[in-house]
Amino acid sequence: MNKREAEKKIEGLRQLLEKHRILYHVLDKPEIPDDVYDSLLVELSRLEEQYPEYDSPLSPTHRVGGEPLDEFQKVRHATRQWSFDNVFNRDGLEKWQERNTTLLEKAEVATPYDYVCELKIDGLKVILTYEKGKLIKAATRGDGEVGEDITENIKTVQSIPLVLPEPVSMLVIGEAWIKKSDLKKINAEQKEGGLPEYANTRNLAAGTLRQLDPKVVARRNIQLFVYDIEGLDGEKEIKTQEEELKLLESFGFLVNNERRVCKTLDDVQDYYDEVIHKRDAFEYGVDGMVIKINSHSVWDTLGYTAKSPRGGVAYKFPAETTTTVIESVHFQVGRTGAITPVAQLHPVLVAGSVVSRATLHNADEIERLGVRIGDTVMLRKAGDVIPEIYDVIESLRPKRNKKILIPETCPVCGKELQKRIVGKNKSVGIFCENPDCQAKHLEGLIHFVSKKAMNIDGLGEKIIEDFVGLGIITDYASIFDIKVSDVEGLFGYGKKSAENLVSAIHASRRVDLHRFLFALGILSVGEVSAKDISKHFKTFEAIHSARLEDFVAMYGIGEVMARNIVDYFNAPRNKKIIERLLERVEIIPVSDISKDGGVLSGKTFVITGTLSQERDYYKELIESLGGRVSGSVSSRTSYVLAGENAGSKLADAKKLGITILDEKGFVSLTNRQ
Repeated sequence: MNKREAEKKIEGLRQLLEKHRILYHVLDKPEIPDDVYDSLLVELSRLEEQYPEYDSPLSPTHRVGGEPLDEFQKVRHATRQWSFDNVFNRDGLEKWQERNTTLLEKAEVATPYDYVCELKIDGLKVILTYEKGKLIKAATRGDGEVGEDITENIKTVQSIPLVLPEPVSMLVIGEAWIKKSDLKKINAEQKEGGLPEYANTRNLAAGTLRQLDPKVVARRNIQLFVYDIEGLDGEKEIKTQEEELKLLESFGFLVNNERRVCKTLDDVQDYYDEVIHKRDAFEYGVDGMVIKINSHSVWDTLGYTAKSPRGGVAYKFPAETTTTVIESVHFQVGRTGAITPVAQLHPVLVAGSVVSRATLHNADEIERLGVRIGDTVMLRKAGDVIPEIYDVIESLRPKRNKKILIPETCPVCGKELQKRIVGKNKSVGIFCENPDCQAKHLEGLIHFVSKKAMNIDGLGEKIIEDFVGLGIITDYASIFDIKVSDVEGLFGYGKKSAENLVSAIHASRRVDLHRFLFALGILSVGEVSAKDISKHFKTFEAIHSARLEDFVAMYGIGEVMARNIVDYFNAPRNKKIIERLLERVEIIPVSDISKDGGVLSGKTFVITGTLSQERDYYKELIESLGGRVSGSVSSRTSYVLAGENAGSKLADAKKLGITILDEKGFVSLTNRQ
């Protein structure tokens, strides 16, 4: 972008951040997730560094917090309340350490130091003032210099001592939070009373401490983790952050035990990775880790920037939501002929990986979002796996945006596209109906050899594309005709690697019935339905000769899927494909030994989240015990097996009151049956 465009983008970001700063810090009514706010702030900071002539001391990147609410008396803090700078990866952490090392070398401080890692609680910062051992004031952080007086509310918090065991004067800093289990109870009460529910524990804690009636606060079981002391008088000398935390514990404060002293950044990273995997198990919200230099003398030597202490940094967890820009949109042809719009994005880190592409699903979704090329959009990972654009920030739309034009002809073969009503939501999809479309042909071959289909090791997407281009692969059956001499010397294949590929192809010739059926790529026949059909008909011959009414009569097979199956087997082109395949593969029928007597017989499972074993392991185990695995939660679901970072399926199960199992619970269930 040119300088004029950069100036407009910077101003637009500042206005947007100011709007959400007020909603979050002043009104306590946030409209966007913290990760989205952080990513917008990072983008503004990047542009200000790139175009320093447009930087300003009034920019959101130079401020800490926001103004207090007028409903409470304003309180000026005895010392300024700083916030930590954020880093988002190991590289950022190392740069923070390098800056500190340089400053300490200049100051001729060679004292070795370690780090204290504490969880970054997603709550409301509170400053407690003690004089001669008595609590005299409590305030919110506000804008860092002026906060709100919440003394009467804080006095109801059971974890805060009103009188200390020693008559010391000091400021104690902590983070107020509410248990996740209490959030559920309070939201149930809100719902019953026709009142709005709280989005998360952070909003609930903030809203509770801003209640004008202390009796309401007393009922809500507010918690407060304390982590810092300022202005301690008396003869006590605290040399390290760890000593400070232990002193707070001795005074009767609640201090989070989930912390660790680390010698090196490698140790810090190990602890960070450990916490990420168990953060959902905590009763409080955690959005990162605060890393502090343990030595107070080193901390004091490093001092402060205009915004933050140099001796500490907030190492944020990978964003589950963020913002990015749509640079272009192209239309992809799938194996069924479905045309899918795919957005090319400015690369961005979300949920631990760099994302540069995201599906826009179909024309209906483009219209619903009102999205255009050039837009700044909100991005998340659906179920922490699939990148999904879920909103557009129209106030940042550049003048030179472009509408996304839906094609009328196939972008590959040029044939006219047809519209179909698809999915449960009855949205309009566009399809290439040309059976000879090269894109459909290629995607079908890639699907055929995939892990859940024929599972041919060594035939990845790129190899398939290359082999099709050279004429080595022309259809499904031709894969099984590949010889060592066909590939030796191509694309880096030596004799041994060529032999390995041919061996892998040969090993796949004997294939389970459900895998073969799924591999054919019949429209709307997924992995689960392929297994159900195979169990019902037992042999491929029975499936191939079945009538429409035979499929419709099956549980879980609707008329649309039944029609697709029958049409597939009746098509002359497919009859030839099947005939050639049956000459080359052996299809293993489903055993006649019924599994109806299995311990999970009649039970339907949905698997979601990250588990200690691959999902396929649990699928096969459930099916071997007579159960069924479904891809979606419904009233017919018996159990949901949920691992870490489970998403919408877990939420659906909770709404429907379906029993939720972790891995230990699943083992207990199978042993108990």
